[in-house]
Amino acid sequence: MTKSYGQSWYSINLGHAGKTVKWSQSDSEDRFDANMADPAKRALLEEYGWTRDSISYTFNKDGFRSEEFTYEPNDSVLFLGCSLTAGIGVDLESSWTYKVASSLGLRHYNLGIGAGSSDTCFRLAHHWIPLLRPKYVMMLTPKVGRMEIVLDNHILNIMPNASYLPDSVTAKINEFYHGWLSHPANAEMNQLKNVMGVQTICNSIGVPLIEMPMENVSGDLTINRIEGRDLMHPGREWNEVVASRFLDKI
Repeated sequence: MTKSYGQSWYSINLGHAGKTVKWSQSDSEDRFDANMADPAKRALLEEYGWTRDSISYTFNKDGFRSEEFTYEPNDSVLFLGCSLTAGIGVDLESSWTYKVASSLGLRHYNLGIGAGSSDTCFRLAHHWIPLLRPKYVMMLTPKVGRMEIVLDNHILNIMPNASYLPDSVTAKINEFYHGWLSHPANAEMNQLKNVMGVQTICNSIGVPLIEMPMENVSGDLTINRIEGRDLMHPGREWNEVVASRFLDKI
């Protein structure tokens, strides 16, 4: 990470660059098997039509669930966000980013990172937007309170429930992180700075930014059925609605 700030968590942490995998993050084979062993959850998976082979995740050579980058200006729409932007739990064609890109007839450059934060969005925007020069940038801004810490050979995505962190770093980070969370101004100002930073990058090269806070979407209970294959993320209906909302903003 010393030479480039544009690297993907999927590449650095998981080694997925240039690969197609059947499972990713919370949409794991172990979780699927456990859900299939539970009669109620199995019924949900069958209702939504999710099977072991319903989804694959293809990552480009730079480690994003995206088309390969052509570096041709104005031929793409670039997306920033967390797992809801990466499309964890749904097939590519059902993801809101794919629907938006297809509707606009533009290449699909998805820089969404599962468990990502507004820090992640800014870091990737700073590196990639000036290089790719998309026609639009769309950001589904992750929830307030998340944070990213970049290490030499690892990227830590930290959320208020940070129990998933490696034991070797949990003790070092928890005291600082929970102190940082103790006053809402810290997280709120951090998110605001990152959103304003992405806007500044877009303004500098004349690219429109269409930004929607995740809180605006998560507050709409009418579309928030948990119907992704992992039974943790929203599914096809949610993605359809979010795609429509972004398209309406153009």
